[in-house]
Amino acid sequence: MGIDKTIRDRRPRDWAYRAAFAREDLPALQEMIRQIRATHDTDMIENFNSKCEEKLQTGNSVIIMDDVEIKAVTKTEDLVVNDGLEQCISIILSNATRWSYMHVSKGNGSIPLDINNTTLDNSGGGPWELSLDKYGWAEPRGMKLFFGCIGPQDTDGDLGTSSINEMAIGNGSANFPSSIMLNREIFPYNTLERDYSDDLQVYKYVFIFSSVIEFCPVA
Repeated sequence: MGIDKTIRDRRPRDWAYRAAFAREDLPALQEMIRQIRATHDTDMIENFNSKCEEKLQTGNSVIIMDDVEIKAVTKTEDLVVNDGLEQCISIILSNATRWSYMHVSKGNGSIPLDINNTTLDNSGGGPWELSLDKYGWAEPRGMKLFFGCIGPQDTDGDLGTSSINEMAIGNGSANFPSSIMLNREIFPYNTLERDYSDDLQVYKYVFIFSSVIEFCPVA
Protein backbone atom coordinates (compact mmCIF):
# COMPACT_ATOMS: atom_id res chain seq x y z
CA MET A 1 0.00 0.00 0.00
CA GLY A 2 1.45 3.39 -0.93
CA ILE A 3 0.64 6.90 -1.92
CA ASP A 4 -0.37 7.53 -5.53
CA LYS A 5 2.67 8.55 -7.61
CA THR A 6 1.09 11.73 -8.92
CA ILE A 7 0.56 12.86 -5.33
CA ARG A 8 3.93 11.63 -4.09
CA ASP A 9 5.80 13.71 -6.70
CA ARG A 10 4.27 16.90 -5.25
CA ARG A 11 4.79 16.03 -1.58
CA PRO A 12 7.76 15.03 0.57
CA ARG A 13 8.85 11.43 -0.01
CA ASP A 14 8.46 9.09 2.92
CA TRP A 15 9.65 5.51 3.16
CA ALA A 16 10.53 3.03 5.90
CA TYR A 17 12.18 -0.34 6.49
CA ARG A 18 11.24 -2.98 9.05
CA ALA A 19 14.20 -5.32 9.51
CA ALA A 20 14.59 -8.48 11.61
CA PHE A 21 17.82 -9.74 13.21
CA ALA A 22 18.81 -12.70 15.36
CA ARG A 23 18.40 -12.16 19.11
CA GLU A 24 22.10 -12.71 19.77
CA ASP A 25 22.87 -9.63 17.66
CA LEU A 26 20.97 -7.34 20.05
CA PRO A 27 24.09 -5.98 21.88
CA ALA A 28 25.81 -5.07 18.59
CA LEU A 29 22.67 -3.39 17.28
CA GLN A 30 22.22 -1.45 20.52
CA GLU A 31 25.84 -0.28 20.25
CA MET A 32 25.25 0.84 16.65
CA ILE A 33 22.27 2.91 17.77
CA ARG A 34 24.24 4.33 20.72
CA GLN A 35 26.96 5.46 18.33
CA ILE A 36 24.45 7.11 16.01
CA ARG A 37 22.98 9.06 18.93
CA ALA A 38 26.39 10.01 20.32
CA THR A 39 28.06 11.03 17.05
CA HIS A 40 25.04 12.03 14.89
CA ASP A 41 26.69 10.01 12.12
CA THR A 42 24.05 9.92 9.39
CA ASP A 43 26.41 7.90 7.18
CA MET A 44 25.75 4.98 9.55
CA ILE A 45 22.03 5.43 9.01
CA GLU A 46 22.42 5.66 5.23
CA ASN A 47 24.55 2.51 5.31
CA PHE A 48 21.91 0.66 7.34
CA ASN A 49 19.18 1.70 4.91
CA SER A 50 21.28 0.75 1.87
CA LYS A 51 21.86 -2.70 3.37
CA CYS A 52 18.11 -3.10 3.88
CA GLU A 53 17.57 -2.09 0.24
CA GLU A 54 20.22 -4.59 -0.91
CA LYS A 55 18.50 -7.37 1.03
CA LEU A 56 15.18 -6.43 -0.57
CA GLN A 57 16.56 -6.29 -4.10
CA THR A 58 18.76 -9.40 -4.05
CA GLY A 59 17.41 -11.66 -1.33
CA ASN A 60 21.00 -12.61 -0.59
CA SER A 61 22.73 -12.75 2.77
CA VAL A 62 23.54 -9.15 3.78
CA ILE A 63 25.89 -8.22 6.63
CA ILE A 64 25.48 -4.72 8.06
CA MET A 65 28.54 -4.84 10.38
CA ASP A 66 30.87 -7.49 11.80
CA ASP A 67 28.81 -10.70 11.55
CA VAL A 68 25.38 -9.08 12.03
CA GLU A 69 23.11 -10.31 9.24
CA ILE A 70 19.69 -9.03 8.19
CA LYS A 71 17.37 -12.03 8.47
CA ALA A 72 14.40 -10.40 6.76
CA VAL A 73 13.23 -6.93 5.73
CA THR A 74 10.14 -5.23 4.35
CA LYS A 75 9.70 -1.72 2.97
CA THR A 76 6.82 0.69 2.58
CA GLU A 77 6.35 4.10 0.96
CA ASP A 78 3.45 5.92 2.53
CA LEU A 79 2.38 9.31 3.81
CA VAL A 80 3.61 12.47 5.44
CA VAL A 81 0.40 13.81 6.94
CA ASN A 82 -0.71 17.45 6.82
CA ASP A 83 -0.48 17.94 10.60
CA GLY A 84 3.11 16.74 10.46
CA LEU A 85 4.06 19.16 7.70
CA GLU A 86 2.50 22.03 9.63
CA GLN A 87 4.46 21.04 12.73
CA CYS A 88 7.68 20.98 10.69
CA ILE A 89 7.01 24.59 9.70
CA SER A 90 6.34 25.47 13.34
CA ILE A 91 9.64 23.85 14.37
CA ILE A 92 11.48 25.98 11.79
CA LEU A 93 9.75 29.22 12.78
CA SER A 94 9.55 28.76 16.56
CA ASN A 95 10.48 26.57 19.49
CA ALA A 96 7.80 23.98 18.75
CA THR A 97 7.97 20.45 20.14
CA ARG A 98 10.25 18.25 18.07
CA TRP A 99 9.82 14.64 17.00
CA SER A 100 10.68 12.33 19.88
CA TYR A 101 8.66 9.08 19.76
CA MET A 102 7.93 6.22 17.42
CA HIS A 103 4.39 4.90 17.80
CA VAL A 104 3.73 1.34 16.61
CA SER A 105 0.71 -0.93 16.48
CA LYS A 106 -0.41 -4.32 15.25
CA GLY A 107 -3.06 -3.06 12.86
CA ASN A 108 -4.79 -4.99 10.10
CA GLY A 109 -5.05 -2.22 7.51
CA SER A 110 -8.65 -1.34 8.30
CA ILE A 111 -7.90 2.41 8.56
CA PRO A 112 -6.98 3.71 5.11
CA LEU A 113 -4.05 6.02 4.44
CA ASP A 114 -4.95 9.65 4.07
CA ILE A 115 -3.02 12.90 4.47
CA ASN A 116 -5.60 14.00 7.07
CA ASN A 117 -5.78 10.68 8.94
CA THR A 118 -3.69 10.84 12.12
CA THR A 119 -4.94 7.70 13.85
CA LEU A 120 -3.04 4.42 14.05
CA ASP A 121 -4.98 1.20 13.52
CA ASN A 122 -4.75 -0.54 16.90
CA SER A 123 -7.26 -3.29 16.13
CA GLY A 124 -4.55 -5.94 16.54
CA GLY A 125 -2.94 -4.40 19.63
CA GLY A 126 -1.22 -1.25 20.80
CA PRO A 127 -0.32 1.43 20.14
CA TRP A 128 3.03 1.30 21.89
CA GLU A 129 5.24 4.36 22.24
CA LEU A 130 9.03 4.02 21.93
CA SER A 131 11.25 6.92 22.96
CA LEU A 132 13.77 7.79 20.25
CA ASP A 133 16.13 9.03 22.99
CA LYS A 134 16.05 5.58 24.60
CA TYR A 135 15.62 3.18 21.70
CA GLY A 136 16.57 4.95 18.49
CA TRP A 137 17.66 8.05 16.62
CA ALA A 138 16.27 11.28 15.16
CA GLU A 139 18.76 12.96 12.84
CA PRO A 140 18.53 15.62 10.09
CA ARG A 141 20.76 15.69 7.01
CA GLY A 142 20.23 18.30 4.35
CA MET A 143 16.63 18.00 3.22
CA LYS A 144 16.14 14.62 4.89
CA LEU A 145 14.97 13.53 8.34
CA PHE A 146 16.06 10.11 9.62
CA PHE A 147 14.21 8.27 12.38
CA GLY A 148 14.92 4.80 13.70
CA CYS A 149 14.05 2.58 16.62
CA ILE A 150 14.91 -0.85 17.95
CA GLY A 151 12.11 -2.95 19.42
CA PRO A 152 12.62 -4.05 23.05
CA GLN A 153 12.96 -7.81 23.42
CA ASP A 154 11.12 -8.58 26.66
CA THR A 155 7.58 -9.77 26.07
CA ASP A 156 6.05 -7.61 28.81
CA GLY A 157 7.98 -4.44 27.96
CA ASP A 158 7.41 -1.38 25.82
CA LEU A 159 6.65 -3.40 22.67
CA GLY A 160 4.38 -6.20 23.78
CA THR A 161 3.63 -7.97 20.52
CA SER A 162 5.29 -10.41 18.14
CA SER A 163 4.39 -8.45 15.00
CA ILE A 164 4.21 -4.75 14.07
CA ASN A 165 2.26 -3.73 10.98
CA GLU A 166 2.00 0.03 11.44
CA MET A 167 4.20 2.85 12.73
CA ALA A 168 4.33 6.63 12.94
CA ILE A 169 6.63 9.35 14.26
CA GLY A 170 5.16 11.71 16.85
CA ASN A 171 6.21 14.67 18.95
CA GLY A 172 5.19 13.08 22.27
CA SER A 173 4.31 9.86 24.06
CA ALA A 174 0.57 10.50 24.24
CA ASN A 175 -1.61 8.63 21.76
CA PHE A 176 -2.61 10.39 18.55
CA PRO A 177 -4.19 12.84 18.06
CA SER A 178 -3.03 14.18 21.46
CA SER A 179 0.48 14.00 20.03
CA ILE A 180 1.11 15.36 16.54
CA MET A 181 1.81 12.75 13.86
CA LEU A 182 4.52 13.37 11.26
CA ASN A 183 4.05 10.33 9.05
CA ARG A 184 2.20 7.06 8.93
CA GLU A 185 3.68 3.80 7.64
CA ILE A 186 1.82 0.55 6.98
CA PHE A 187 3.58 -2.77 6.31
CA PRO A 188 0.77 -4.79 4.70
CA TYR A 189 2.82 -7.56 3.09
CA ASN A 190 5.40 -10.12 4.22
CA THR A 191 4.56 -9.76 7.88
CA LEU A 192 7.56 -10.41 10.11
CA GLU A 193 6.89 -12.43 13.26
CA ARG A 194 9.37 -12.26 16.11
CA ASP A 195 8.24 -15.54 17.74
CA TYR A 196 8.58 -16.29 21.44
CA SER A 197 11.51 -17.88 23.24
CA ASP A 198 10.87 -21.20 24.95
CA ASP A 199 10.42 -19.48 28.33
CA LEU A 200 8.07 -16.85 26.79
CA GLN A 201 10.15 -14.07 28.38
CA VAL A 202 11.78 -12.62 25.26
CA TYR A 203 11.35 -12.69 21.49
CA LYS A 204 13.65 -14.66 19.20
CA TYR A 205 14.23 -11.83 16.74
CA VAL A 206 15.11 -8.15 17.01
CA PHE A 207 13.11 -5.58 15.04
CA ILE A 208 14.59 -2.29 13.83
CA PHE A 209 12.42 0.31 12.12
CA SER A 210 14.11 2.96 9.98
CA SER A 211 12.10 5.83 8.48
CA VAL A 212 13.26 8.49 6.00
CA ILE A 213 11.51 11.72 5.03
CA GLU A 214 12.85 13.69 2.05
CA PHE A 215 11.41 17.18 1.73
CA CYS A 216 12.68 17.99 -1.78
CA PRO A 217 12.66 14.69 -3.69
CA VAL A 218 14.16 14.37 -7.13
CA ALA A 219 11.36 13.92 -9.67
